Amino acid sequence: MLLLSEIRDRFRRQTRRLDRLAASAPGKTQDRLAIYRTDPARLMIDAGLAPDPWQCELLRSDARRALLCCARQVGKSTVTAILALSTALSQPGSTTIIAAPVEEQANELLRKVYQTFNAIGRPIAVVREAVTSFELANGSRILALPGKESRVRSYTTSLLILDEAARIPDDVFSGASPTMAVSKGRLVALSTAFAKSGWFYREWNEGEGYLRLSITARDCPRIPPEFLESERKTLGERWFAMEYENAFGDDVAAVFSTEDIRAAMSADVEPLFAA
Repeated sequence: MLLLSEIRDRFRRQTRRLDRLAASAPGKTQDRLAIYRTDPARLMIDAGLAPDPWQCELLRSDARRALLCCARQVGKSTVTAILALSTALSQPGSTTIIAAPVEEQANELLRKVYQTFNAIGRPIAVVREAVTSFELANGSRILALPGKESRVRSYTTSLLILDEAARIPDDVFSGASPTMAVSKGRLVALSTAFAKSGWFYREWNEGEGYLRLSITARDCPRIPPEFLESERKTLGERWFAMEYENAFGDDVAAVFSTEDIRAAMSADVEPLFAA
């Protein structure tokens, strides 16, 4: 069994070797970066992943704002990590912010960026590689931040990623959105469905100028139908619909459901008091 220190040393040696390889073949590296700039879906393929059609649509889209309402485990975090890495590689000096309700979630998405970067052979040298930040020699950086209004205000972003966006408070969205004003940056908000409230729900239903992608669990060939049936029985209809069918539900703190309230109303009953 390898000790943790041995694993770390092995990883550092491998990292240095890959960085040296990237530096020794600048012409080939530039060719690859040009391909990724033209077609980010190629980056996903080079990382050993087969993109779904909707993932290709997102990666190849030039939409400045995108909302992804996706079921659990359909690949929304993976494709967003690919987009973050593509931005860092193809736009020198760019800043990508990953914000999530809690910092650990943002860190996990950044971890997917690392995995992809390693899978394609680390084509650019790394200046800084940490749990919450990733900086390349071309001046690009990717930062993972908690979903707090005070933490997202200070940046100028080329790409703003809001993970589990339906659970990110309104003030965080309001504070983060202006970071794209000067850079003319891109917003990608990804989430499972949640309550019928908050900025993500409003923008999904009423917002203008968005690329909207809705992917249910049944749209994903990697999720077995028998697993979904088991989850339906375990979670119940309400939570299953939110987690796997992109159905926004009543606020979890609500005493009565919207359907029950509507069923209790009748135009045939006269009011107790005159208007």
